[in-house]
Amino acid sequence: MLSIDTIKKPQGLVSVVLLLVLSFWSLMALANTEISIKSGQTIIKIMRQEYPDQRNRWPLLMRKMVELNPSAFVNGDPRTLKSGALIKLPEKATVQKSTEKRVRAATVYKIVGSVTLFDDRKKIQPIKVGSIVYVGDQLLTSDKAVLRLQFIDGATVKLRCNSLLNIDEYKMRSRGSVSELSLLKGSLRTKSGRIGRRDNDRYLLKTPLGNITTGKAEYGVRVLQSQGCEQQADVDTDGLYLDVLNGKVSLANAGKKHHVASGDAALISDKTSTPVAVNAFSGMVFGEKLIEKPRLNNLTTEPQMTAAAAAEDDATKPDDGVPVWWMLASLLILGVAF
Repeated sequence: MLSIDTIKKPQGLVSVVLLLVLSFWSLMALANTEISIKSGQTIIKIMRQEYPDQRNRWPLLMRKMVELNPSAFVNGDPRTLKSGALIKLPEKATVQKSTEKRVRAATVYKIVGSVTLFDDRKKIQPIKVGSIVYVGDQLLTSDKAVLRLQFIDGATVKLRCNSLLNIDEYKMRSRGSVSELSLLKGSLRTKSGRIGRRDNDRYLLKTPLGNITTGKAEYGVRVLQSQGCEQQADVDTDGLYLDVLNGKVSLANAGKKHHVASGDAALISDKTSTPVAVNAFSGMVFGEKLIEKPRLNNLTTEPQMTAAAAAEDDATKPDDGVPVWWMLASLLILGVAF
């Protein structure tokens, strides 16, 4: 076991030198947190000199500087610094850590029930209508919860109950925009936005059983969720169901790709199964009562009139028993006779 007596003199000398060096740098670091105000110097000049890369934090930093140095300002006014005053600066390291730029992906425009938002550091953040969702965030819906998102490219997502969605990447660029989400479990309905319409765009919805790509489409997907929510039906497998309302969607797994057109559906039973076409049934993916209405896009139907509108319409029509031309002829004859 080593003791002080066993330490050789050269080693002791090195330790002393290291201690002095560390002390010197500690004093230098302390000196860098304080500055002496010169004549004509303003708080804005200090901001430009000390925090050039944190312009969006300047209002907060100025308030913090006044709090740390109340006697350096005339009547607490940040515009009037006292010449010769020694002021302390807010810690740069703390401010820089809190100003890391995050990439905006979507905005929350509807919440029903309990929804949890985890940021990119896995910390729970408050969420409400109008909240911003960033790249790296994770969204978890509870039982009977629904979350609606509007993405920066105009895409919409309705996340249903007991679902877990990751925002992996979302970028709008002049060349090659990216939309990449991961539905780890649960179900959603989505309508794509501008991303995916160009050849150099990348649109990808990843799931544990298969990946979905598209250019322009509206579809629903359900994965690892045998028990339905809202008006969904229970199913006998935890596979991946895809139901396409409009457009064309590609579903890939196990090296195979299946193209699903508007009005069609597909299923991946497990990780090793390839996509197969299936007949969509009520509540398979969607839960809305009128979900079949968009499927009638190949038919033309007339809008139904209400009873009041029909009665009003009938009142404005001439009587079918007396033709209009006969009424006009009768009036002409009467006019000649008189």
